[in-house]
Amino acid sequence: MSEAGSTEVAETFEPMPFWHKGSVSNLLSLLTLLLGLTLVMSAGGGGMATWLVDLGPWIMAVGVFGFAGGITNWLAVKMLFDRVPGLYGSGVIPARFREIRATVKDLIMTHFFDEEYLQRFFDEHGQSMTGGSGGLTRKLQEVLESDEAGRAIEFEIEKLKEGPMGMMVRMAGTEMLKPLIQQFMGGLIQRLGPVAETKMREEAFDVAKLRGQVDKLLETKLEELTPEIVKRMMEQVMRKHLGWLIVWGNVFGGLIGLFSRAVAVQYGIEGVP
Repeated sequence: MSEAGSTEVAETFEPMPFWHKGSVSNLLSLLTLLLGLTLVMSAGGGGMATWLVDLGPWIMAVGVFGFAGGITNWLAVKMLFDRVPGLYGSGVIPARFREIRATVKDLIMTHFFDEEYLQRFFDEHGQSMTGGSGGLTRKLQEVLESDEAGRAIEFEIEKLKEGPMGMMVRMAGTEMLKPLIQQFMGGLIQRLGPVAETKMREEAFDVAKLRGQVDKLLETKLEELTPEIVKRMMEQVMRKHLGWLIVWGNVFGGLIGLFSRAVAVQYGIEGVP
């Protein structure tokens, strides 16, 4: 793997910023907790409206449970992408990056570059699909971007979940693997499209040779995927969903806090936030 190649791939995927909806939501929950704690500690001190002091335990309950829910989900996300000292099982994605690379390659070669299918396809459409310089590349790119191709990729991923790599595929998830596969296939089309056009114009198309070229190119591109790059790719694909996971942890935690406080007041239970 060349250093330049790794750098080029790494620059494509930006690391997840510190300030996103999840961290903002956690901060708001923490501030709610501190506000409630301040009001509770001010009880009996005077100088503050009674109704506001009475709200203190309720606000603190929302803050405590909301912050606990959000920070727990944040830690779960952190453990998915990074190794956390002392926490067994953390850093799943970097630790399994070789299996992720192998799964991507197996999916592309087995289900999208099947030799029998390619031979039949080019026998039927080889004469009509080039359409001048760049025609084949454009048409293949259009096919890849179509809804039909998207559904086909999802279907093949679901089939892989039942195979030997099923556990790995289920862990990565369709939402992770689909854009990853589309991106790799798009790169392959741009690289191999012109080569295929030339071959189709000059001589009988050698499908086995094409598959060998695809396999070699794919192997080279996948070798550029270091654990850090795989982690960034997964983060970029899942960023929006991971942020909402933390936000909903704060929301549901806060609601549980309100319920807990209501039960404590109803039955006179002491010591419950």
